[in-house]
Amino acid sequence: MALQEYRPLIVRSNRTLGSLLLEKKLVTSDQLDSANEKLIECLDKEDLRRASILHVLIFDLQVLNEDAYLEAVVEKFGLSLMDLHSCQFKKVAELALDPTACWATWTIPFDIVDDFYLLATVHYPSPQVVKFWQDKFPGKHIIWYALTIRSFQAGMEKLEQVKVEATRAAEAAAAKAAKTGAKPSSGTKSPHPAKK
Repeated sequence: MALQEYRPLIVRSNRTLGSLLLEKKLVTSDQLDSANEKLIECLDKEDLRRASILHVLIFDLQVLNEDAYLEAVVEKFGLSLMDLHSCQFKKVAELALDPTACWATWTIPFDIVDDFYLLATVHYPSPQVVKFWQDKFPGKHIIWYALTIRSFQAGMEKLEQVKVEATRAAEAAAAKAAKTGAKPSSGTKSPHPAKK
């Protein structure tokens, strides 16, 4: 899915996030207005890796303390904090995730335990983000975690690396099968043909 298809989701989820920041008195209206302007600039430039008012407020404008934000999220939603720096993403690699969806929602699935999908988000579980991922994993139970922007970025780098490695492995297997003339099995044959 192209970035433009995610644009309404990005704008709505950031608007909801802005309301939380104002409610918790973590930023002023003027600071939020400036962040929203920069968010639109990022979207116009298709700079998805900076298209978040959190990223803008923390790193560009430097008016929001990320620890204070996370404390507010943990307090309001009862989330645990997750650090993805050491996550392996082995089970998640099978999901064929679209990295654009992760960047658009600033959310990353990082593990699967039975029918439970574990997701970590920078953008706290806003209604738009929650619905997006529930639609992605229908019938599955989602457990939400909070994480820092840096942890999310590290997780995305690992996830993208896992995807590249999986693609290379699949291509190598296909090339090897083509070279040896191996064909998909059409059933089990006896190593000893029947006597005529």
